[in-house]
Amino acid sequence: MIKKDLSDKIGEFEEVLQKIASDIASGVLFEKLPPSEMLSKTEHYVTRLKDLAANTEEIMLTLKPEKTYTIKRVCQNFIQTITNFKEILLQNSPDPLANSRLAFEQLRKIVTDGSDLLFLMRDVRDDPSPLIDTILNFKKASETKGQVISIKTSEDLQPLLKHILSCVDEFRLALISLEKKVGEMKQIMRKLQEESLKMLSDKNPTQPRGHNEKKGEKGQLSLSNFKSNERIQHGNG
Repeated sequence: MIKKDLSDKIGEFEEVLQKIASDIASGVLFEKLPPSEMLSKTEHYVTRLKDLAANTEEIMLTLKPEKTYTIKRVCQNFIQTITNFKEILLQNSPDPLANSRLAFEQLRKIVTDGSDLLFLMRDVRDDPSPLIDTILNFKKASETKGQVISIKTSEDLQPLLKHILSCVDEFRLALISLEKKVGEMKQIMRKLQEESLKMLSDKNPTQPRGHNEKKGEKGQLSLSNFKSNERIQHGNG
């Protein structure tokens, strides 16, 4: 059954995530490990977490379609963090330990983002869409009693049909409310964008940049710097 499948995947996801967190806490994984060694110690676990996140995303979308935006956002953020972690460790760098430090930050982010995803998985499993839950329960009952459920009178079916129709109405209202909230958020984002552009245009573009700002540009490696360097390397390649 789909809910049991999700429960099994939740159990495995939690076990793997706890293994990584335990290795970080005990010092098995630390930021000064060479990139190749850090990758060899973690690749199996992070790859499995990535696969589980992709698999559970499909199940959660089925069980609770009204939370599509949240499910996709949390899953994709988690998968992207794993992708960043592996790409940093695989990059050729004149300062490998700088890459190790940056990758270790991403590894800790995998644990925190994974905890958020784990919470979402449990929430969807324990509180699925009422309509979907009704359909699943009906399917389970039919499989338990045989291929065909014998209904002696039409009255036996009426309570179930009324419940299904009620769930459909609730689901429709939830979608309408969600669409309204999305529209409101778009308006807020558009207004913020317009205000930001206005503030930028009011600034003096010829204003000299201070010594401290230039010095800050040469700061330590960051994820954005890594991605910029990677694009340059690919372009030269």
